Amino acid sequence: MVFFYSVILRMKLLVTLILIFTLSNMSSQKLAEYKWQNRLVILVSLDLESESVKKQGKQFHDAKKAIKEREMLVLRLSPKSEALKAYNISQNYEGVLLIGEDGGLKAKHDFLVAPSIVFELVDSMPMRRAEIRSKND
Repeated sequence: MVFFYSVILRMKLLVTLILIFTLSNMSSQKLAEYKWQNRLVILVSLDLESESVKKQGKQFHDAKKAIKEREMLVLRLSPKSEALKAYNISQNYEGVLLIGEDGGLKAKHDFLVAPSIVFELVDSMPMRRAEIRSKND
């Protein structure tokens, strides 16, 4: 039984990692597709290959276990993306957005924000606290 559970966890991790790296390079997302499925960390920049985006992306990549635990995806989008219009993001905004599972904008941070800051915010949210309690039961 433990082996089966371990295989399932590894498969979920693999799928999550594939999604993170596949989606991270798409230029536009229909963010509503992720509502009630994932929390989104969006790296926003006019230059998606800038040093700031690369460094920030690496920081989140290095925290992939914490990303997976919180059911988060990391995306890269231009501030001119249609997907961001609903959030009234300036056309020249550069930084990190946190979108909750409910689809609402939860935080805006300048590059480079420590992933732990984002994780602490997520962990303080009622939905995440309920997830933690249910895992501990």
